[in-house]
Amino acid sequence: MDDFIPEIVNQPMKIAVLGCGYVGAQFARLAQSQGHEFLGVVRSAASRDRLRVEGLAAEAFDIQQGDWSLLPDTFDAVVYAASTGGGGPEAYALAYDVGVKRALAWAKSVGARKFIFTSSTGVYRQDDGLVVNEDSAVGGTPTADAILEGEKAVMAAELECVRVLRFGGLYGPGRHHLVDQLKRGENVIGGRVDHFINYLHRDDAASSVLASLVSGPAGARVYNVSDGNPVTKSQLARWIAQRLGGVELVFDEAAPGGPRLRRGGRDQPNRIVDASRFRGEVTWKPQFASIYAGLSELL
Repeated sequence: MDDFIPEIVNQPMKIAVLGCGYVGAQFARLAQSQGHEFLGVVRSAASRDRLRVEGLAAEAFDIQQGDWSLLPDTFDAVVYAASTGGGGPEAYALAYDVGVKRALAWAKSVGARKFIFTSSTGVYRQDDGLVVNEDSAVGGTPTADAILEGEKAVMAAELECVRVLRFGGLYGPGRHHLVDQLKRGENVIGGRVDHFINYLHRDDAASSVLASLVSGPAGARVYNVSDGNPVTKSQLARWIAQRLGGVELVFDEAAPGGPRLRRGGRDQPNRIVDASRFRGEVTWKPQFASIYAGLSELL
């Protein structure tokens, strides 16, 4: 581990979140509950209004083409949590390359000292079941390369504190495909089932963003963020089936592996993500130590 100087921030911050979706909205709730001032920047008026109903400040804005001068002009920190909204490599390039670079320029113009980019462990290329860390090889696919362009821009930004958070597989309220599938009585588990999946609960993803803003070293850092307890798909499926009353499972590699894989045509990689650097440098621990703990609460 590199030498670093811990930074603890106790005073409230004014934070802009660009892309206030599954993780961003939960981060907004958490940050506001901790006394920070928050503005969520979302694509549509409908998303803006949903946040406002919750009592969260929000504005509708087009990150790719909007006039940034229409947004407030002073922030302490910017969190970039925008997603592709579906689509292939072109959508990824717009969201993670073009969008991140525009957001960085705006962050500097409004005086932000901190910038957080929520990336993905999907940038890794390994598929051999071995351990990868932040120094392992990345890239090699159009989507991964687009995300990495955003990461490079963030790491080169001349701000007091920048973070690239590579999230593991997100799950939580409203996002638990295997549970929903088995509850529907669909017992065929498709795709690879012997591969490790590195999970992260939505609430823990949100708390990791806040932890990155209030603790840890100054400067630029890349972190893997997961619960640290990877499981294979077959292990998880059998555990869920038992919890649902002993559903009899059929494993079929030729069957679809899941909705996101069907849409994007992506493989299911097999690797174990080492997320120890984040826990060693930032004051954070997951509320849900494994997906079993997180799903137990949901079930």
